[in-house]
Amino acid sequence: MKKRLLTLTLALAMCLTLVLPAAAESGPDYSDIPEDHWSADSVERATELGLFQGMGEGRFGRGEPISRAAFVTALVRLFDWEEVSPARPSFSDVTPDRWFYGAVETALAHDALATAEHAFRPTDNITREEMASMLVRGLGYTSLAAAVSDYDSPFDDISTNRGFIVIAYDLGIVDGVDEERFNPGGSATREQAAAMLVRVYDLLNEEMEELSELGSYRLVAVTTPEAQEGDELPTTPLEPLTDLYDALLRLKNSDADMSRLALHLVAGGVRTVTSDGSLLGSEPLTAGQVEDVLEHPDVNVYYNDRYQSAYCTYQPNPYQEAVVWYQSEESMAAKLQLAQLFGVNCYILE
Repeated sequence: MKKRLLTLTLALAMCLTLVLPAAAESGPDYSDIPEDHWSADSVERATELGLFQGMGEGRFGRGEPISRAAFVTALVRLFDWEEVSPARPSFSDVTPDRWFYGAVETALAHDALATAEHAFRPTDNITREEMASMLVRGLGYTSLAAAVSDYDSPFDDISTNRGFIVIAYDLGIVDGVDEERFNPGGSATREQAAAMLVRVYDLLNEEMEELSELGSYRLVAVTTPEAQEGDELPTTPLEPLTDLYDALLRLKNSDADMSRLALHLVAGGVRTVTSDGSLLGSEPLTAGQVEDVLEHPDVNVYYNDRYQSAYCTYQPNPYQEAVVWYQSEESMAAKLQLAQLFGVNCYILE
């Protein structure tokens, strides 16, 4: 249960400190990474950031596949997640004596791994599909991936994990092997993994600036859904994540200068009141009014991953039901993060 409303400083901290691995002073010169190779800068950065290490004897391992265990270890380092080491393993083939046990369990605890499988297959080469899926899951967009699974894709060879691959492509994190193929089952190489993780690191570590006025920036705003008569649960989330994703993607595809856009965020919430299933009305609430609602003695608080929005329900009187969708620390952080991944680093909060 999450009752906390938006605290701007804390929400920004949640968003901007997602990626803080310890960085080394400089990366080594690998004998198998020529200076003019496309991955040279990414490999150097990945090493400096502590995401990857070489394979010994001055080699990075260019062109060699990366195991699922090694990629998950780098992913945990990227997000700087605190290690989890339960006494009882979650996968049949990842036991506490294995060097990657803590990383796999930590990634699972942060929902970066699918939970339906009994075996993790740690020594298998990670595929391009698995790499994209784990990263998008780690970013917290599993529900969004389900929502966009039927969106257009330039690739004609993806079926499983389609939504994850679409998101990774739309964000510019992954590319295809040619104009029409993603090659989802192909093994990812160490330098490909390094390049992808460094892209995400750079996007999420751009400074997010709050604007007091729009000025020359163009506003990115999405409409709050209106409550519909007959809905069992009136649904009025602020900046629904799928709608925000669609708006940002349209702007990117129209070649808009994403660096000159500002995300519009609304503090407070929307309250909808019903009686015997009939809609009585909706009204906007300020952040202070939402705080008062959350102090109601019988309030029930929830968080919706699909919309990345908090909401609560309560009875203002014995004859009515009220639903309030509101901006919480978690919801704001998720939206700021999505904007950053699209290259938008300014916002206005009203």
